Amino acid sequence: MNNTEIDRIFQSVGSRYGYSDVTAEYSPFREFRIKWQRNYKWANFEVSDYLDTAPESVMVPLADTIFMKIKGESDVAYPKEVSDWLTSEEFLRSKQPVYLERFTGLSRSTRGRCRDIRDSYERLIDDGLLERDDDIRFGWVRPGNSRATGHSSILMKVVSMSELLDSDSVNEIVMDYCLYAQLAHISMGFNPTNKRRGIQYDEMLSRYPLRSEAEGKLRRLSMHI
Repeated sequence: MNNTEIDRIFQSVGSRYGYSDVTAEYSPFREFRIKWQRNYKWANFEVSDYLDTAPESVMVPLADTIFMKIKGESDVAYPKEVSDWLTSEEFLRSKQPVYLERFTGLSRSTRGRCRDIRDSYERLIDDGLLERDDDIRFGWVRPGNSRATGHSSILMKVVSMSELLDSDSVNEIVMDYCLYAQLAHISMGFNPTNKRRGIQYDEMLSRYPLRSEAEGKLRRLSMHI
């Protein structure tokens, strides 16, 4: 689907919500997102180009959901057609390589100077905390000014861990917990609503047997998950 087609869809859907001037185009964001500017009569959309292969049967309900959110229905969920397409094998196979290419600074190896992310992953599986998922990709990133230990993309199944953890001063307990904290997001899956899932996430983190020890060490290192 090209820019002309997506523009037509958003114009058609927008007219049902009282918008007389609507434009939409694809943008090469790294993360999946949809941005918009609008007033009471016009709306301009920048839509993640990860959606450029979505059929009209996905784009129409997606556009409808976006306009409902604009009109104040903030809790409206993406419909099943949209969620099913975004979480499909087809989407992952075609878009994950694009995401990895756009992720500037992400290493292509799990092995750092002192630690290997893959070793932590295998320990978490052996301990029964995770099920193996061969679709997940791992890498190291430079921390910059951030003290966060990592980042995860649920849709793209990519986990990036901060090089702050690639140190002899960080033990296996801490490293494994930080990786587990990112993989927990992926295990929870795509969230089609805006409803927070903090309770569910906290329950997953509590499964890590040495959580308190790991978090105490992170505080002393001025780092956070």
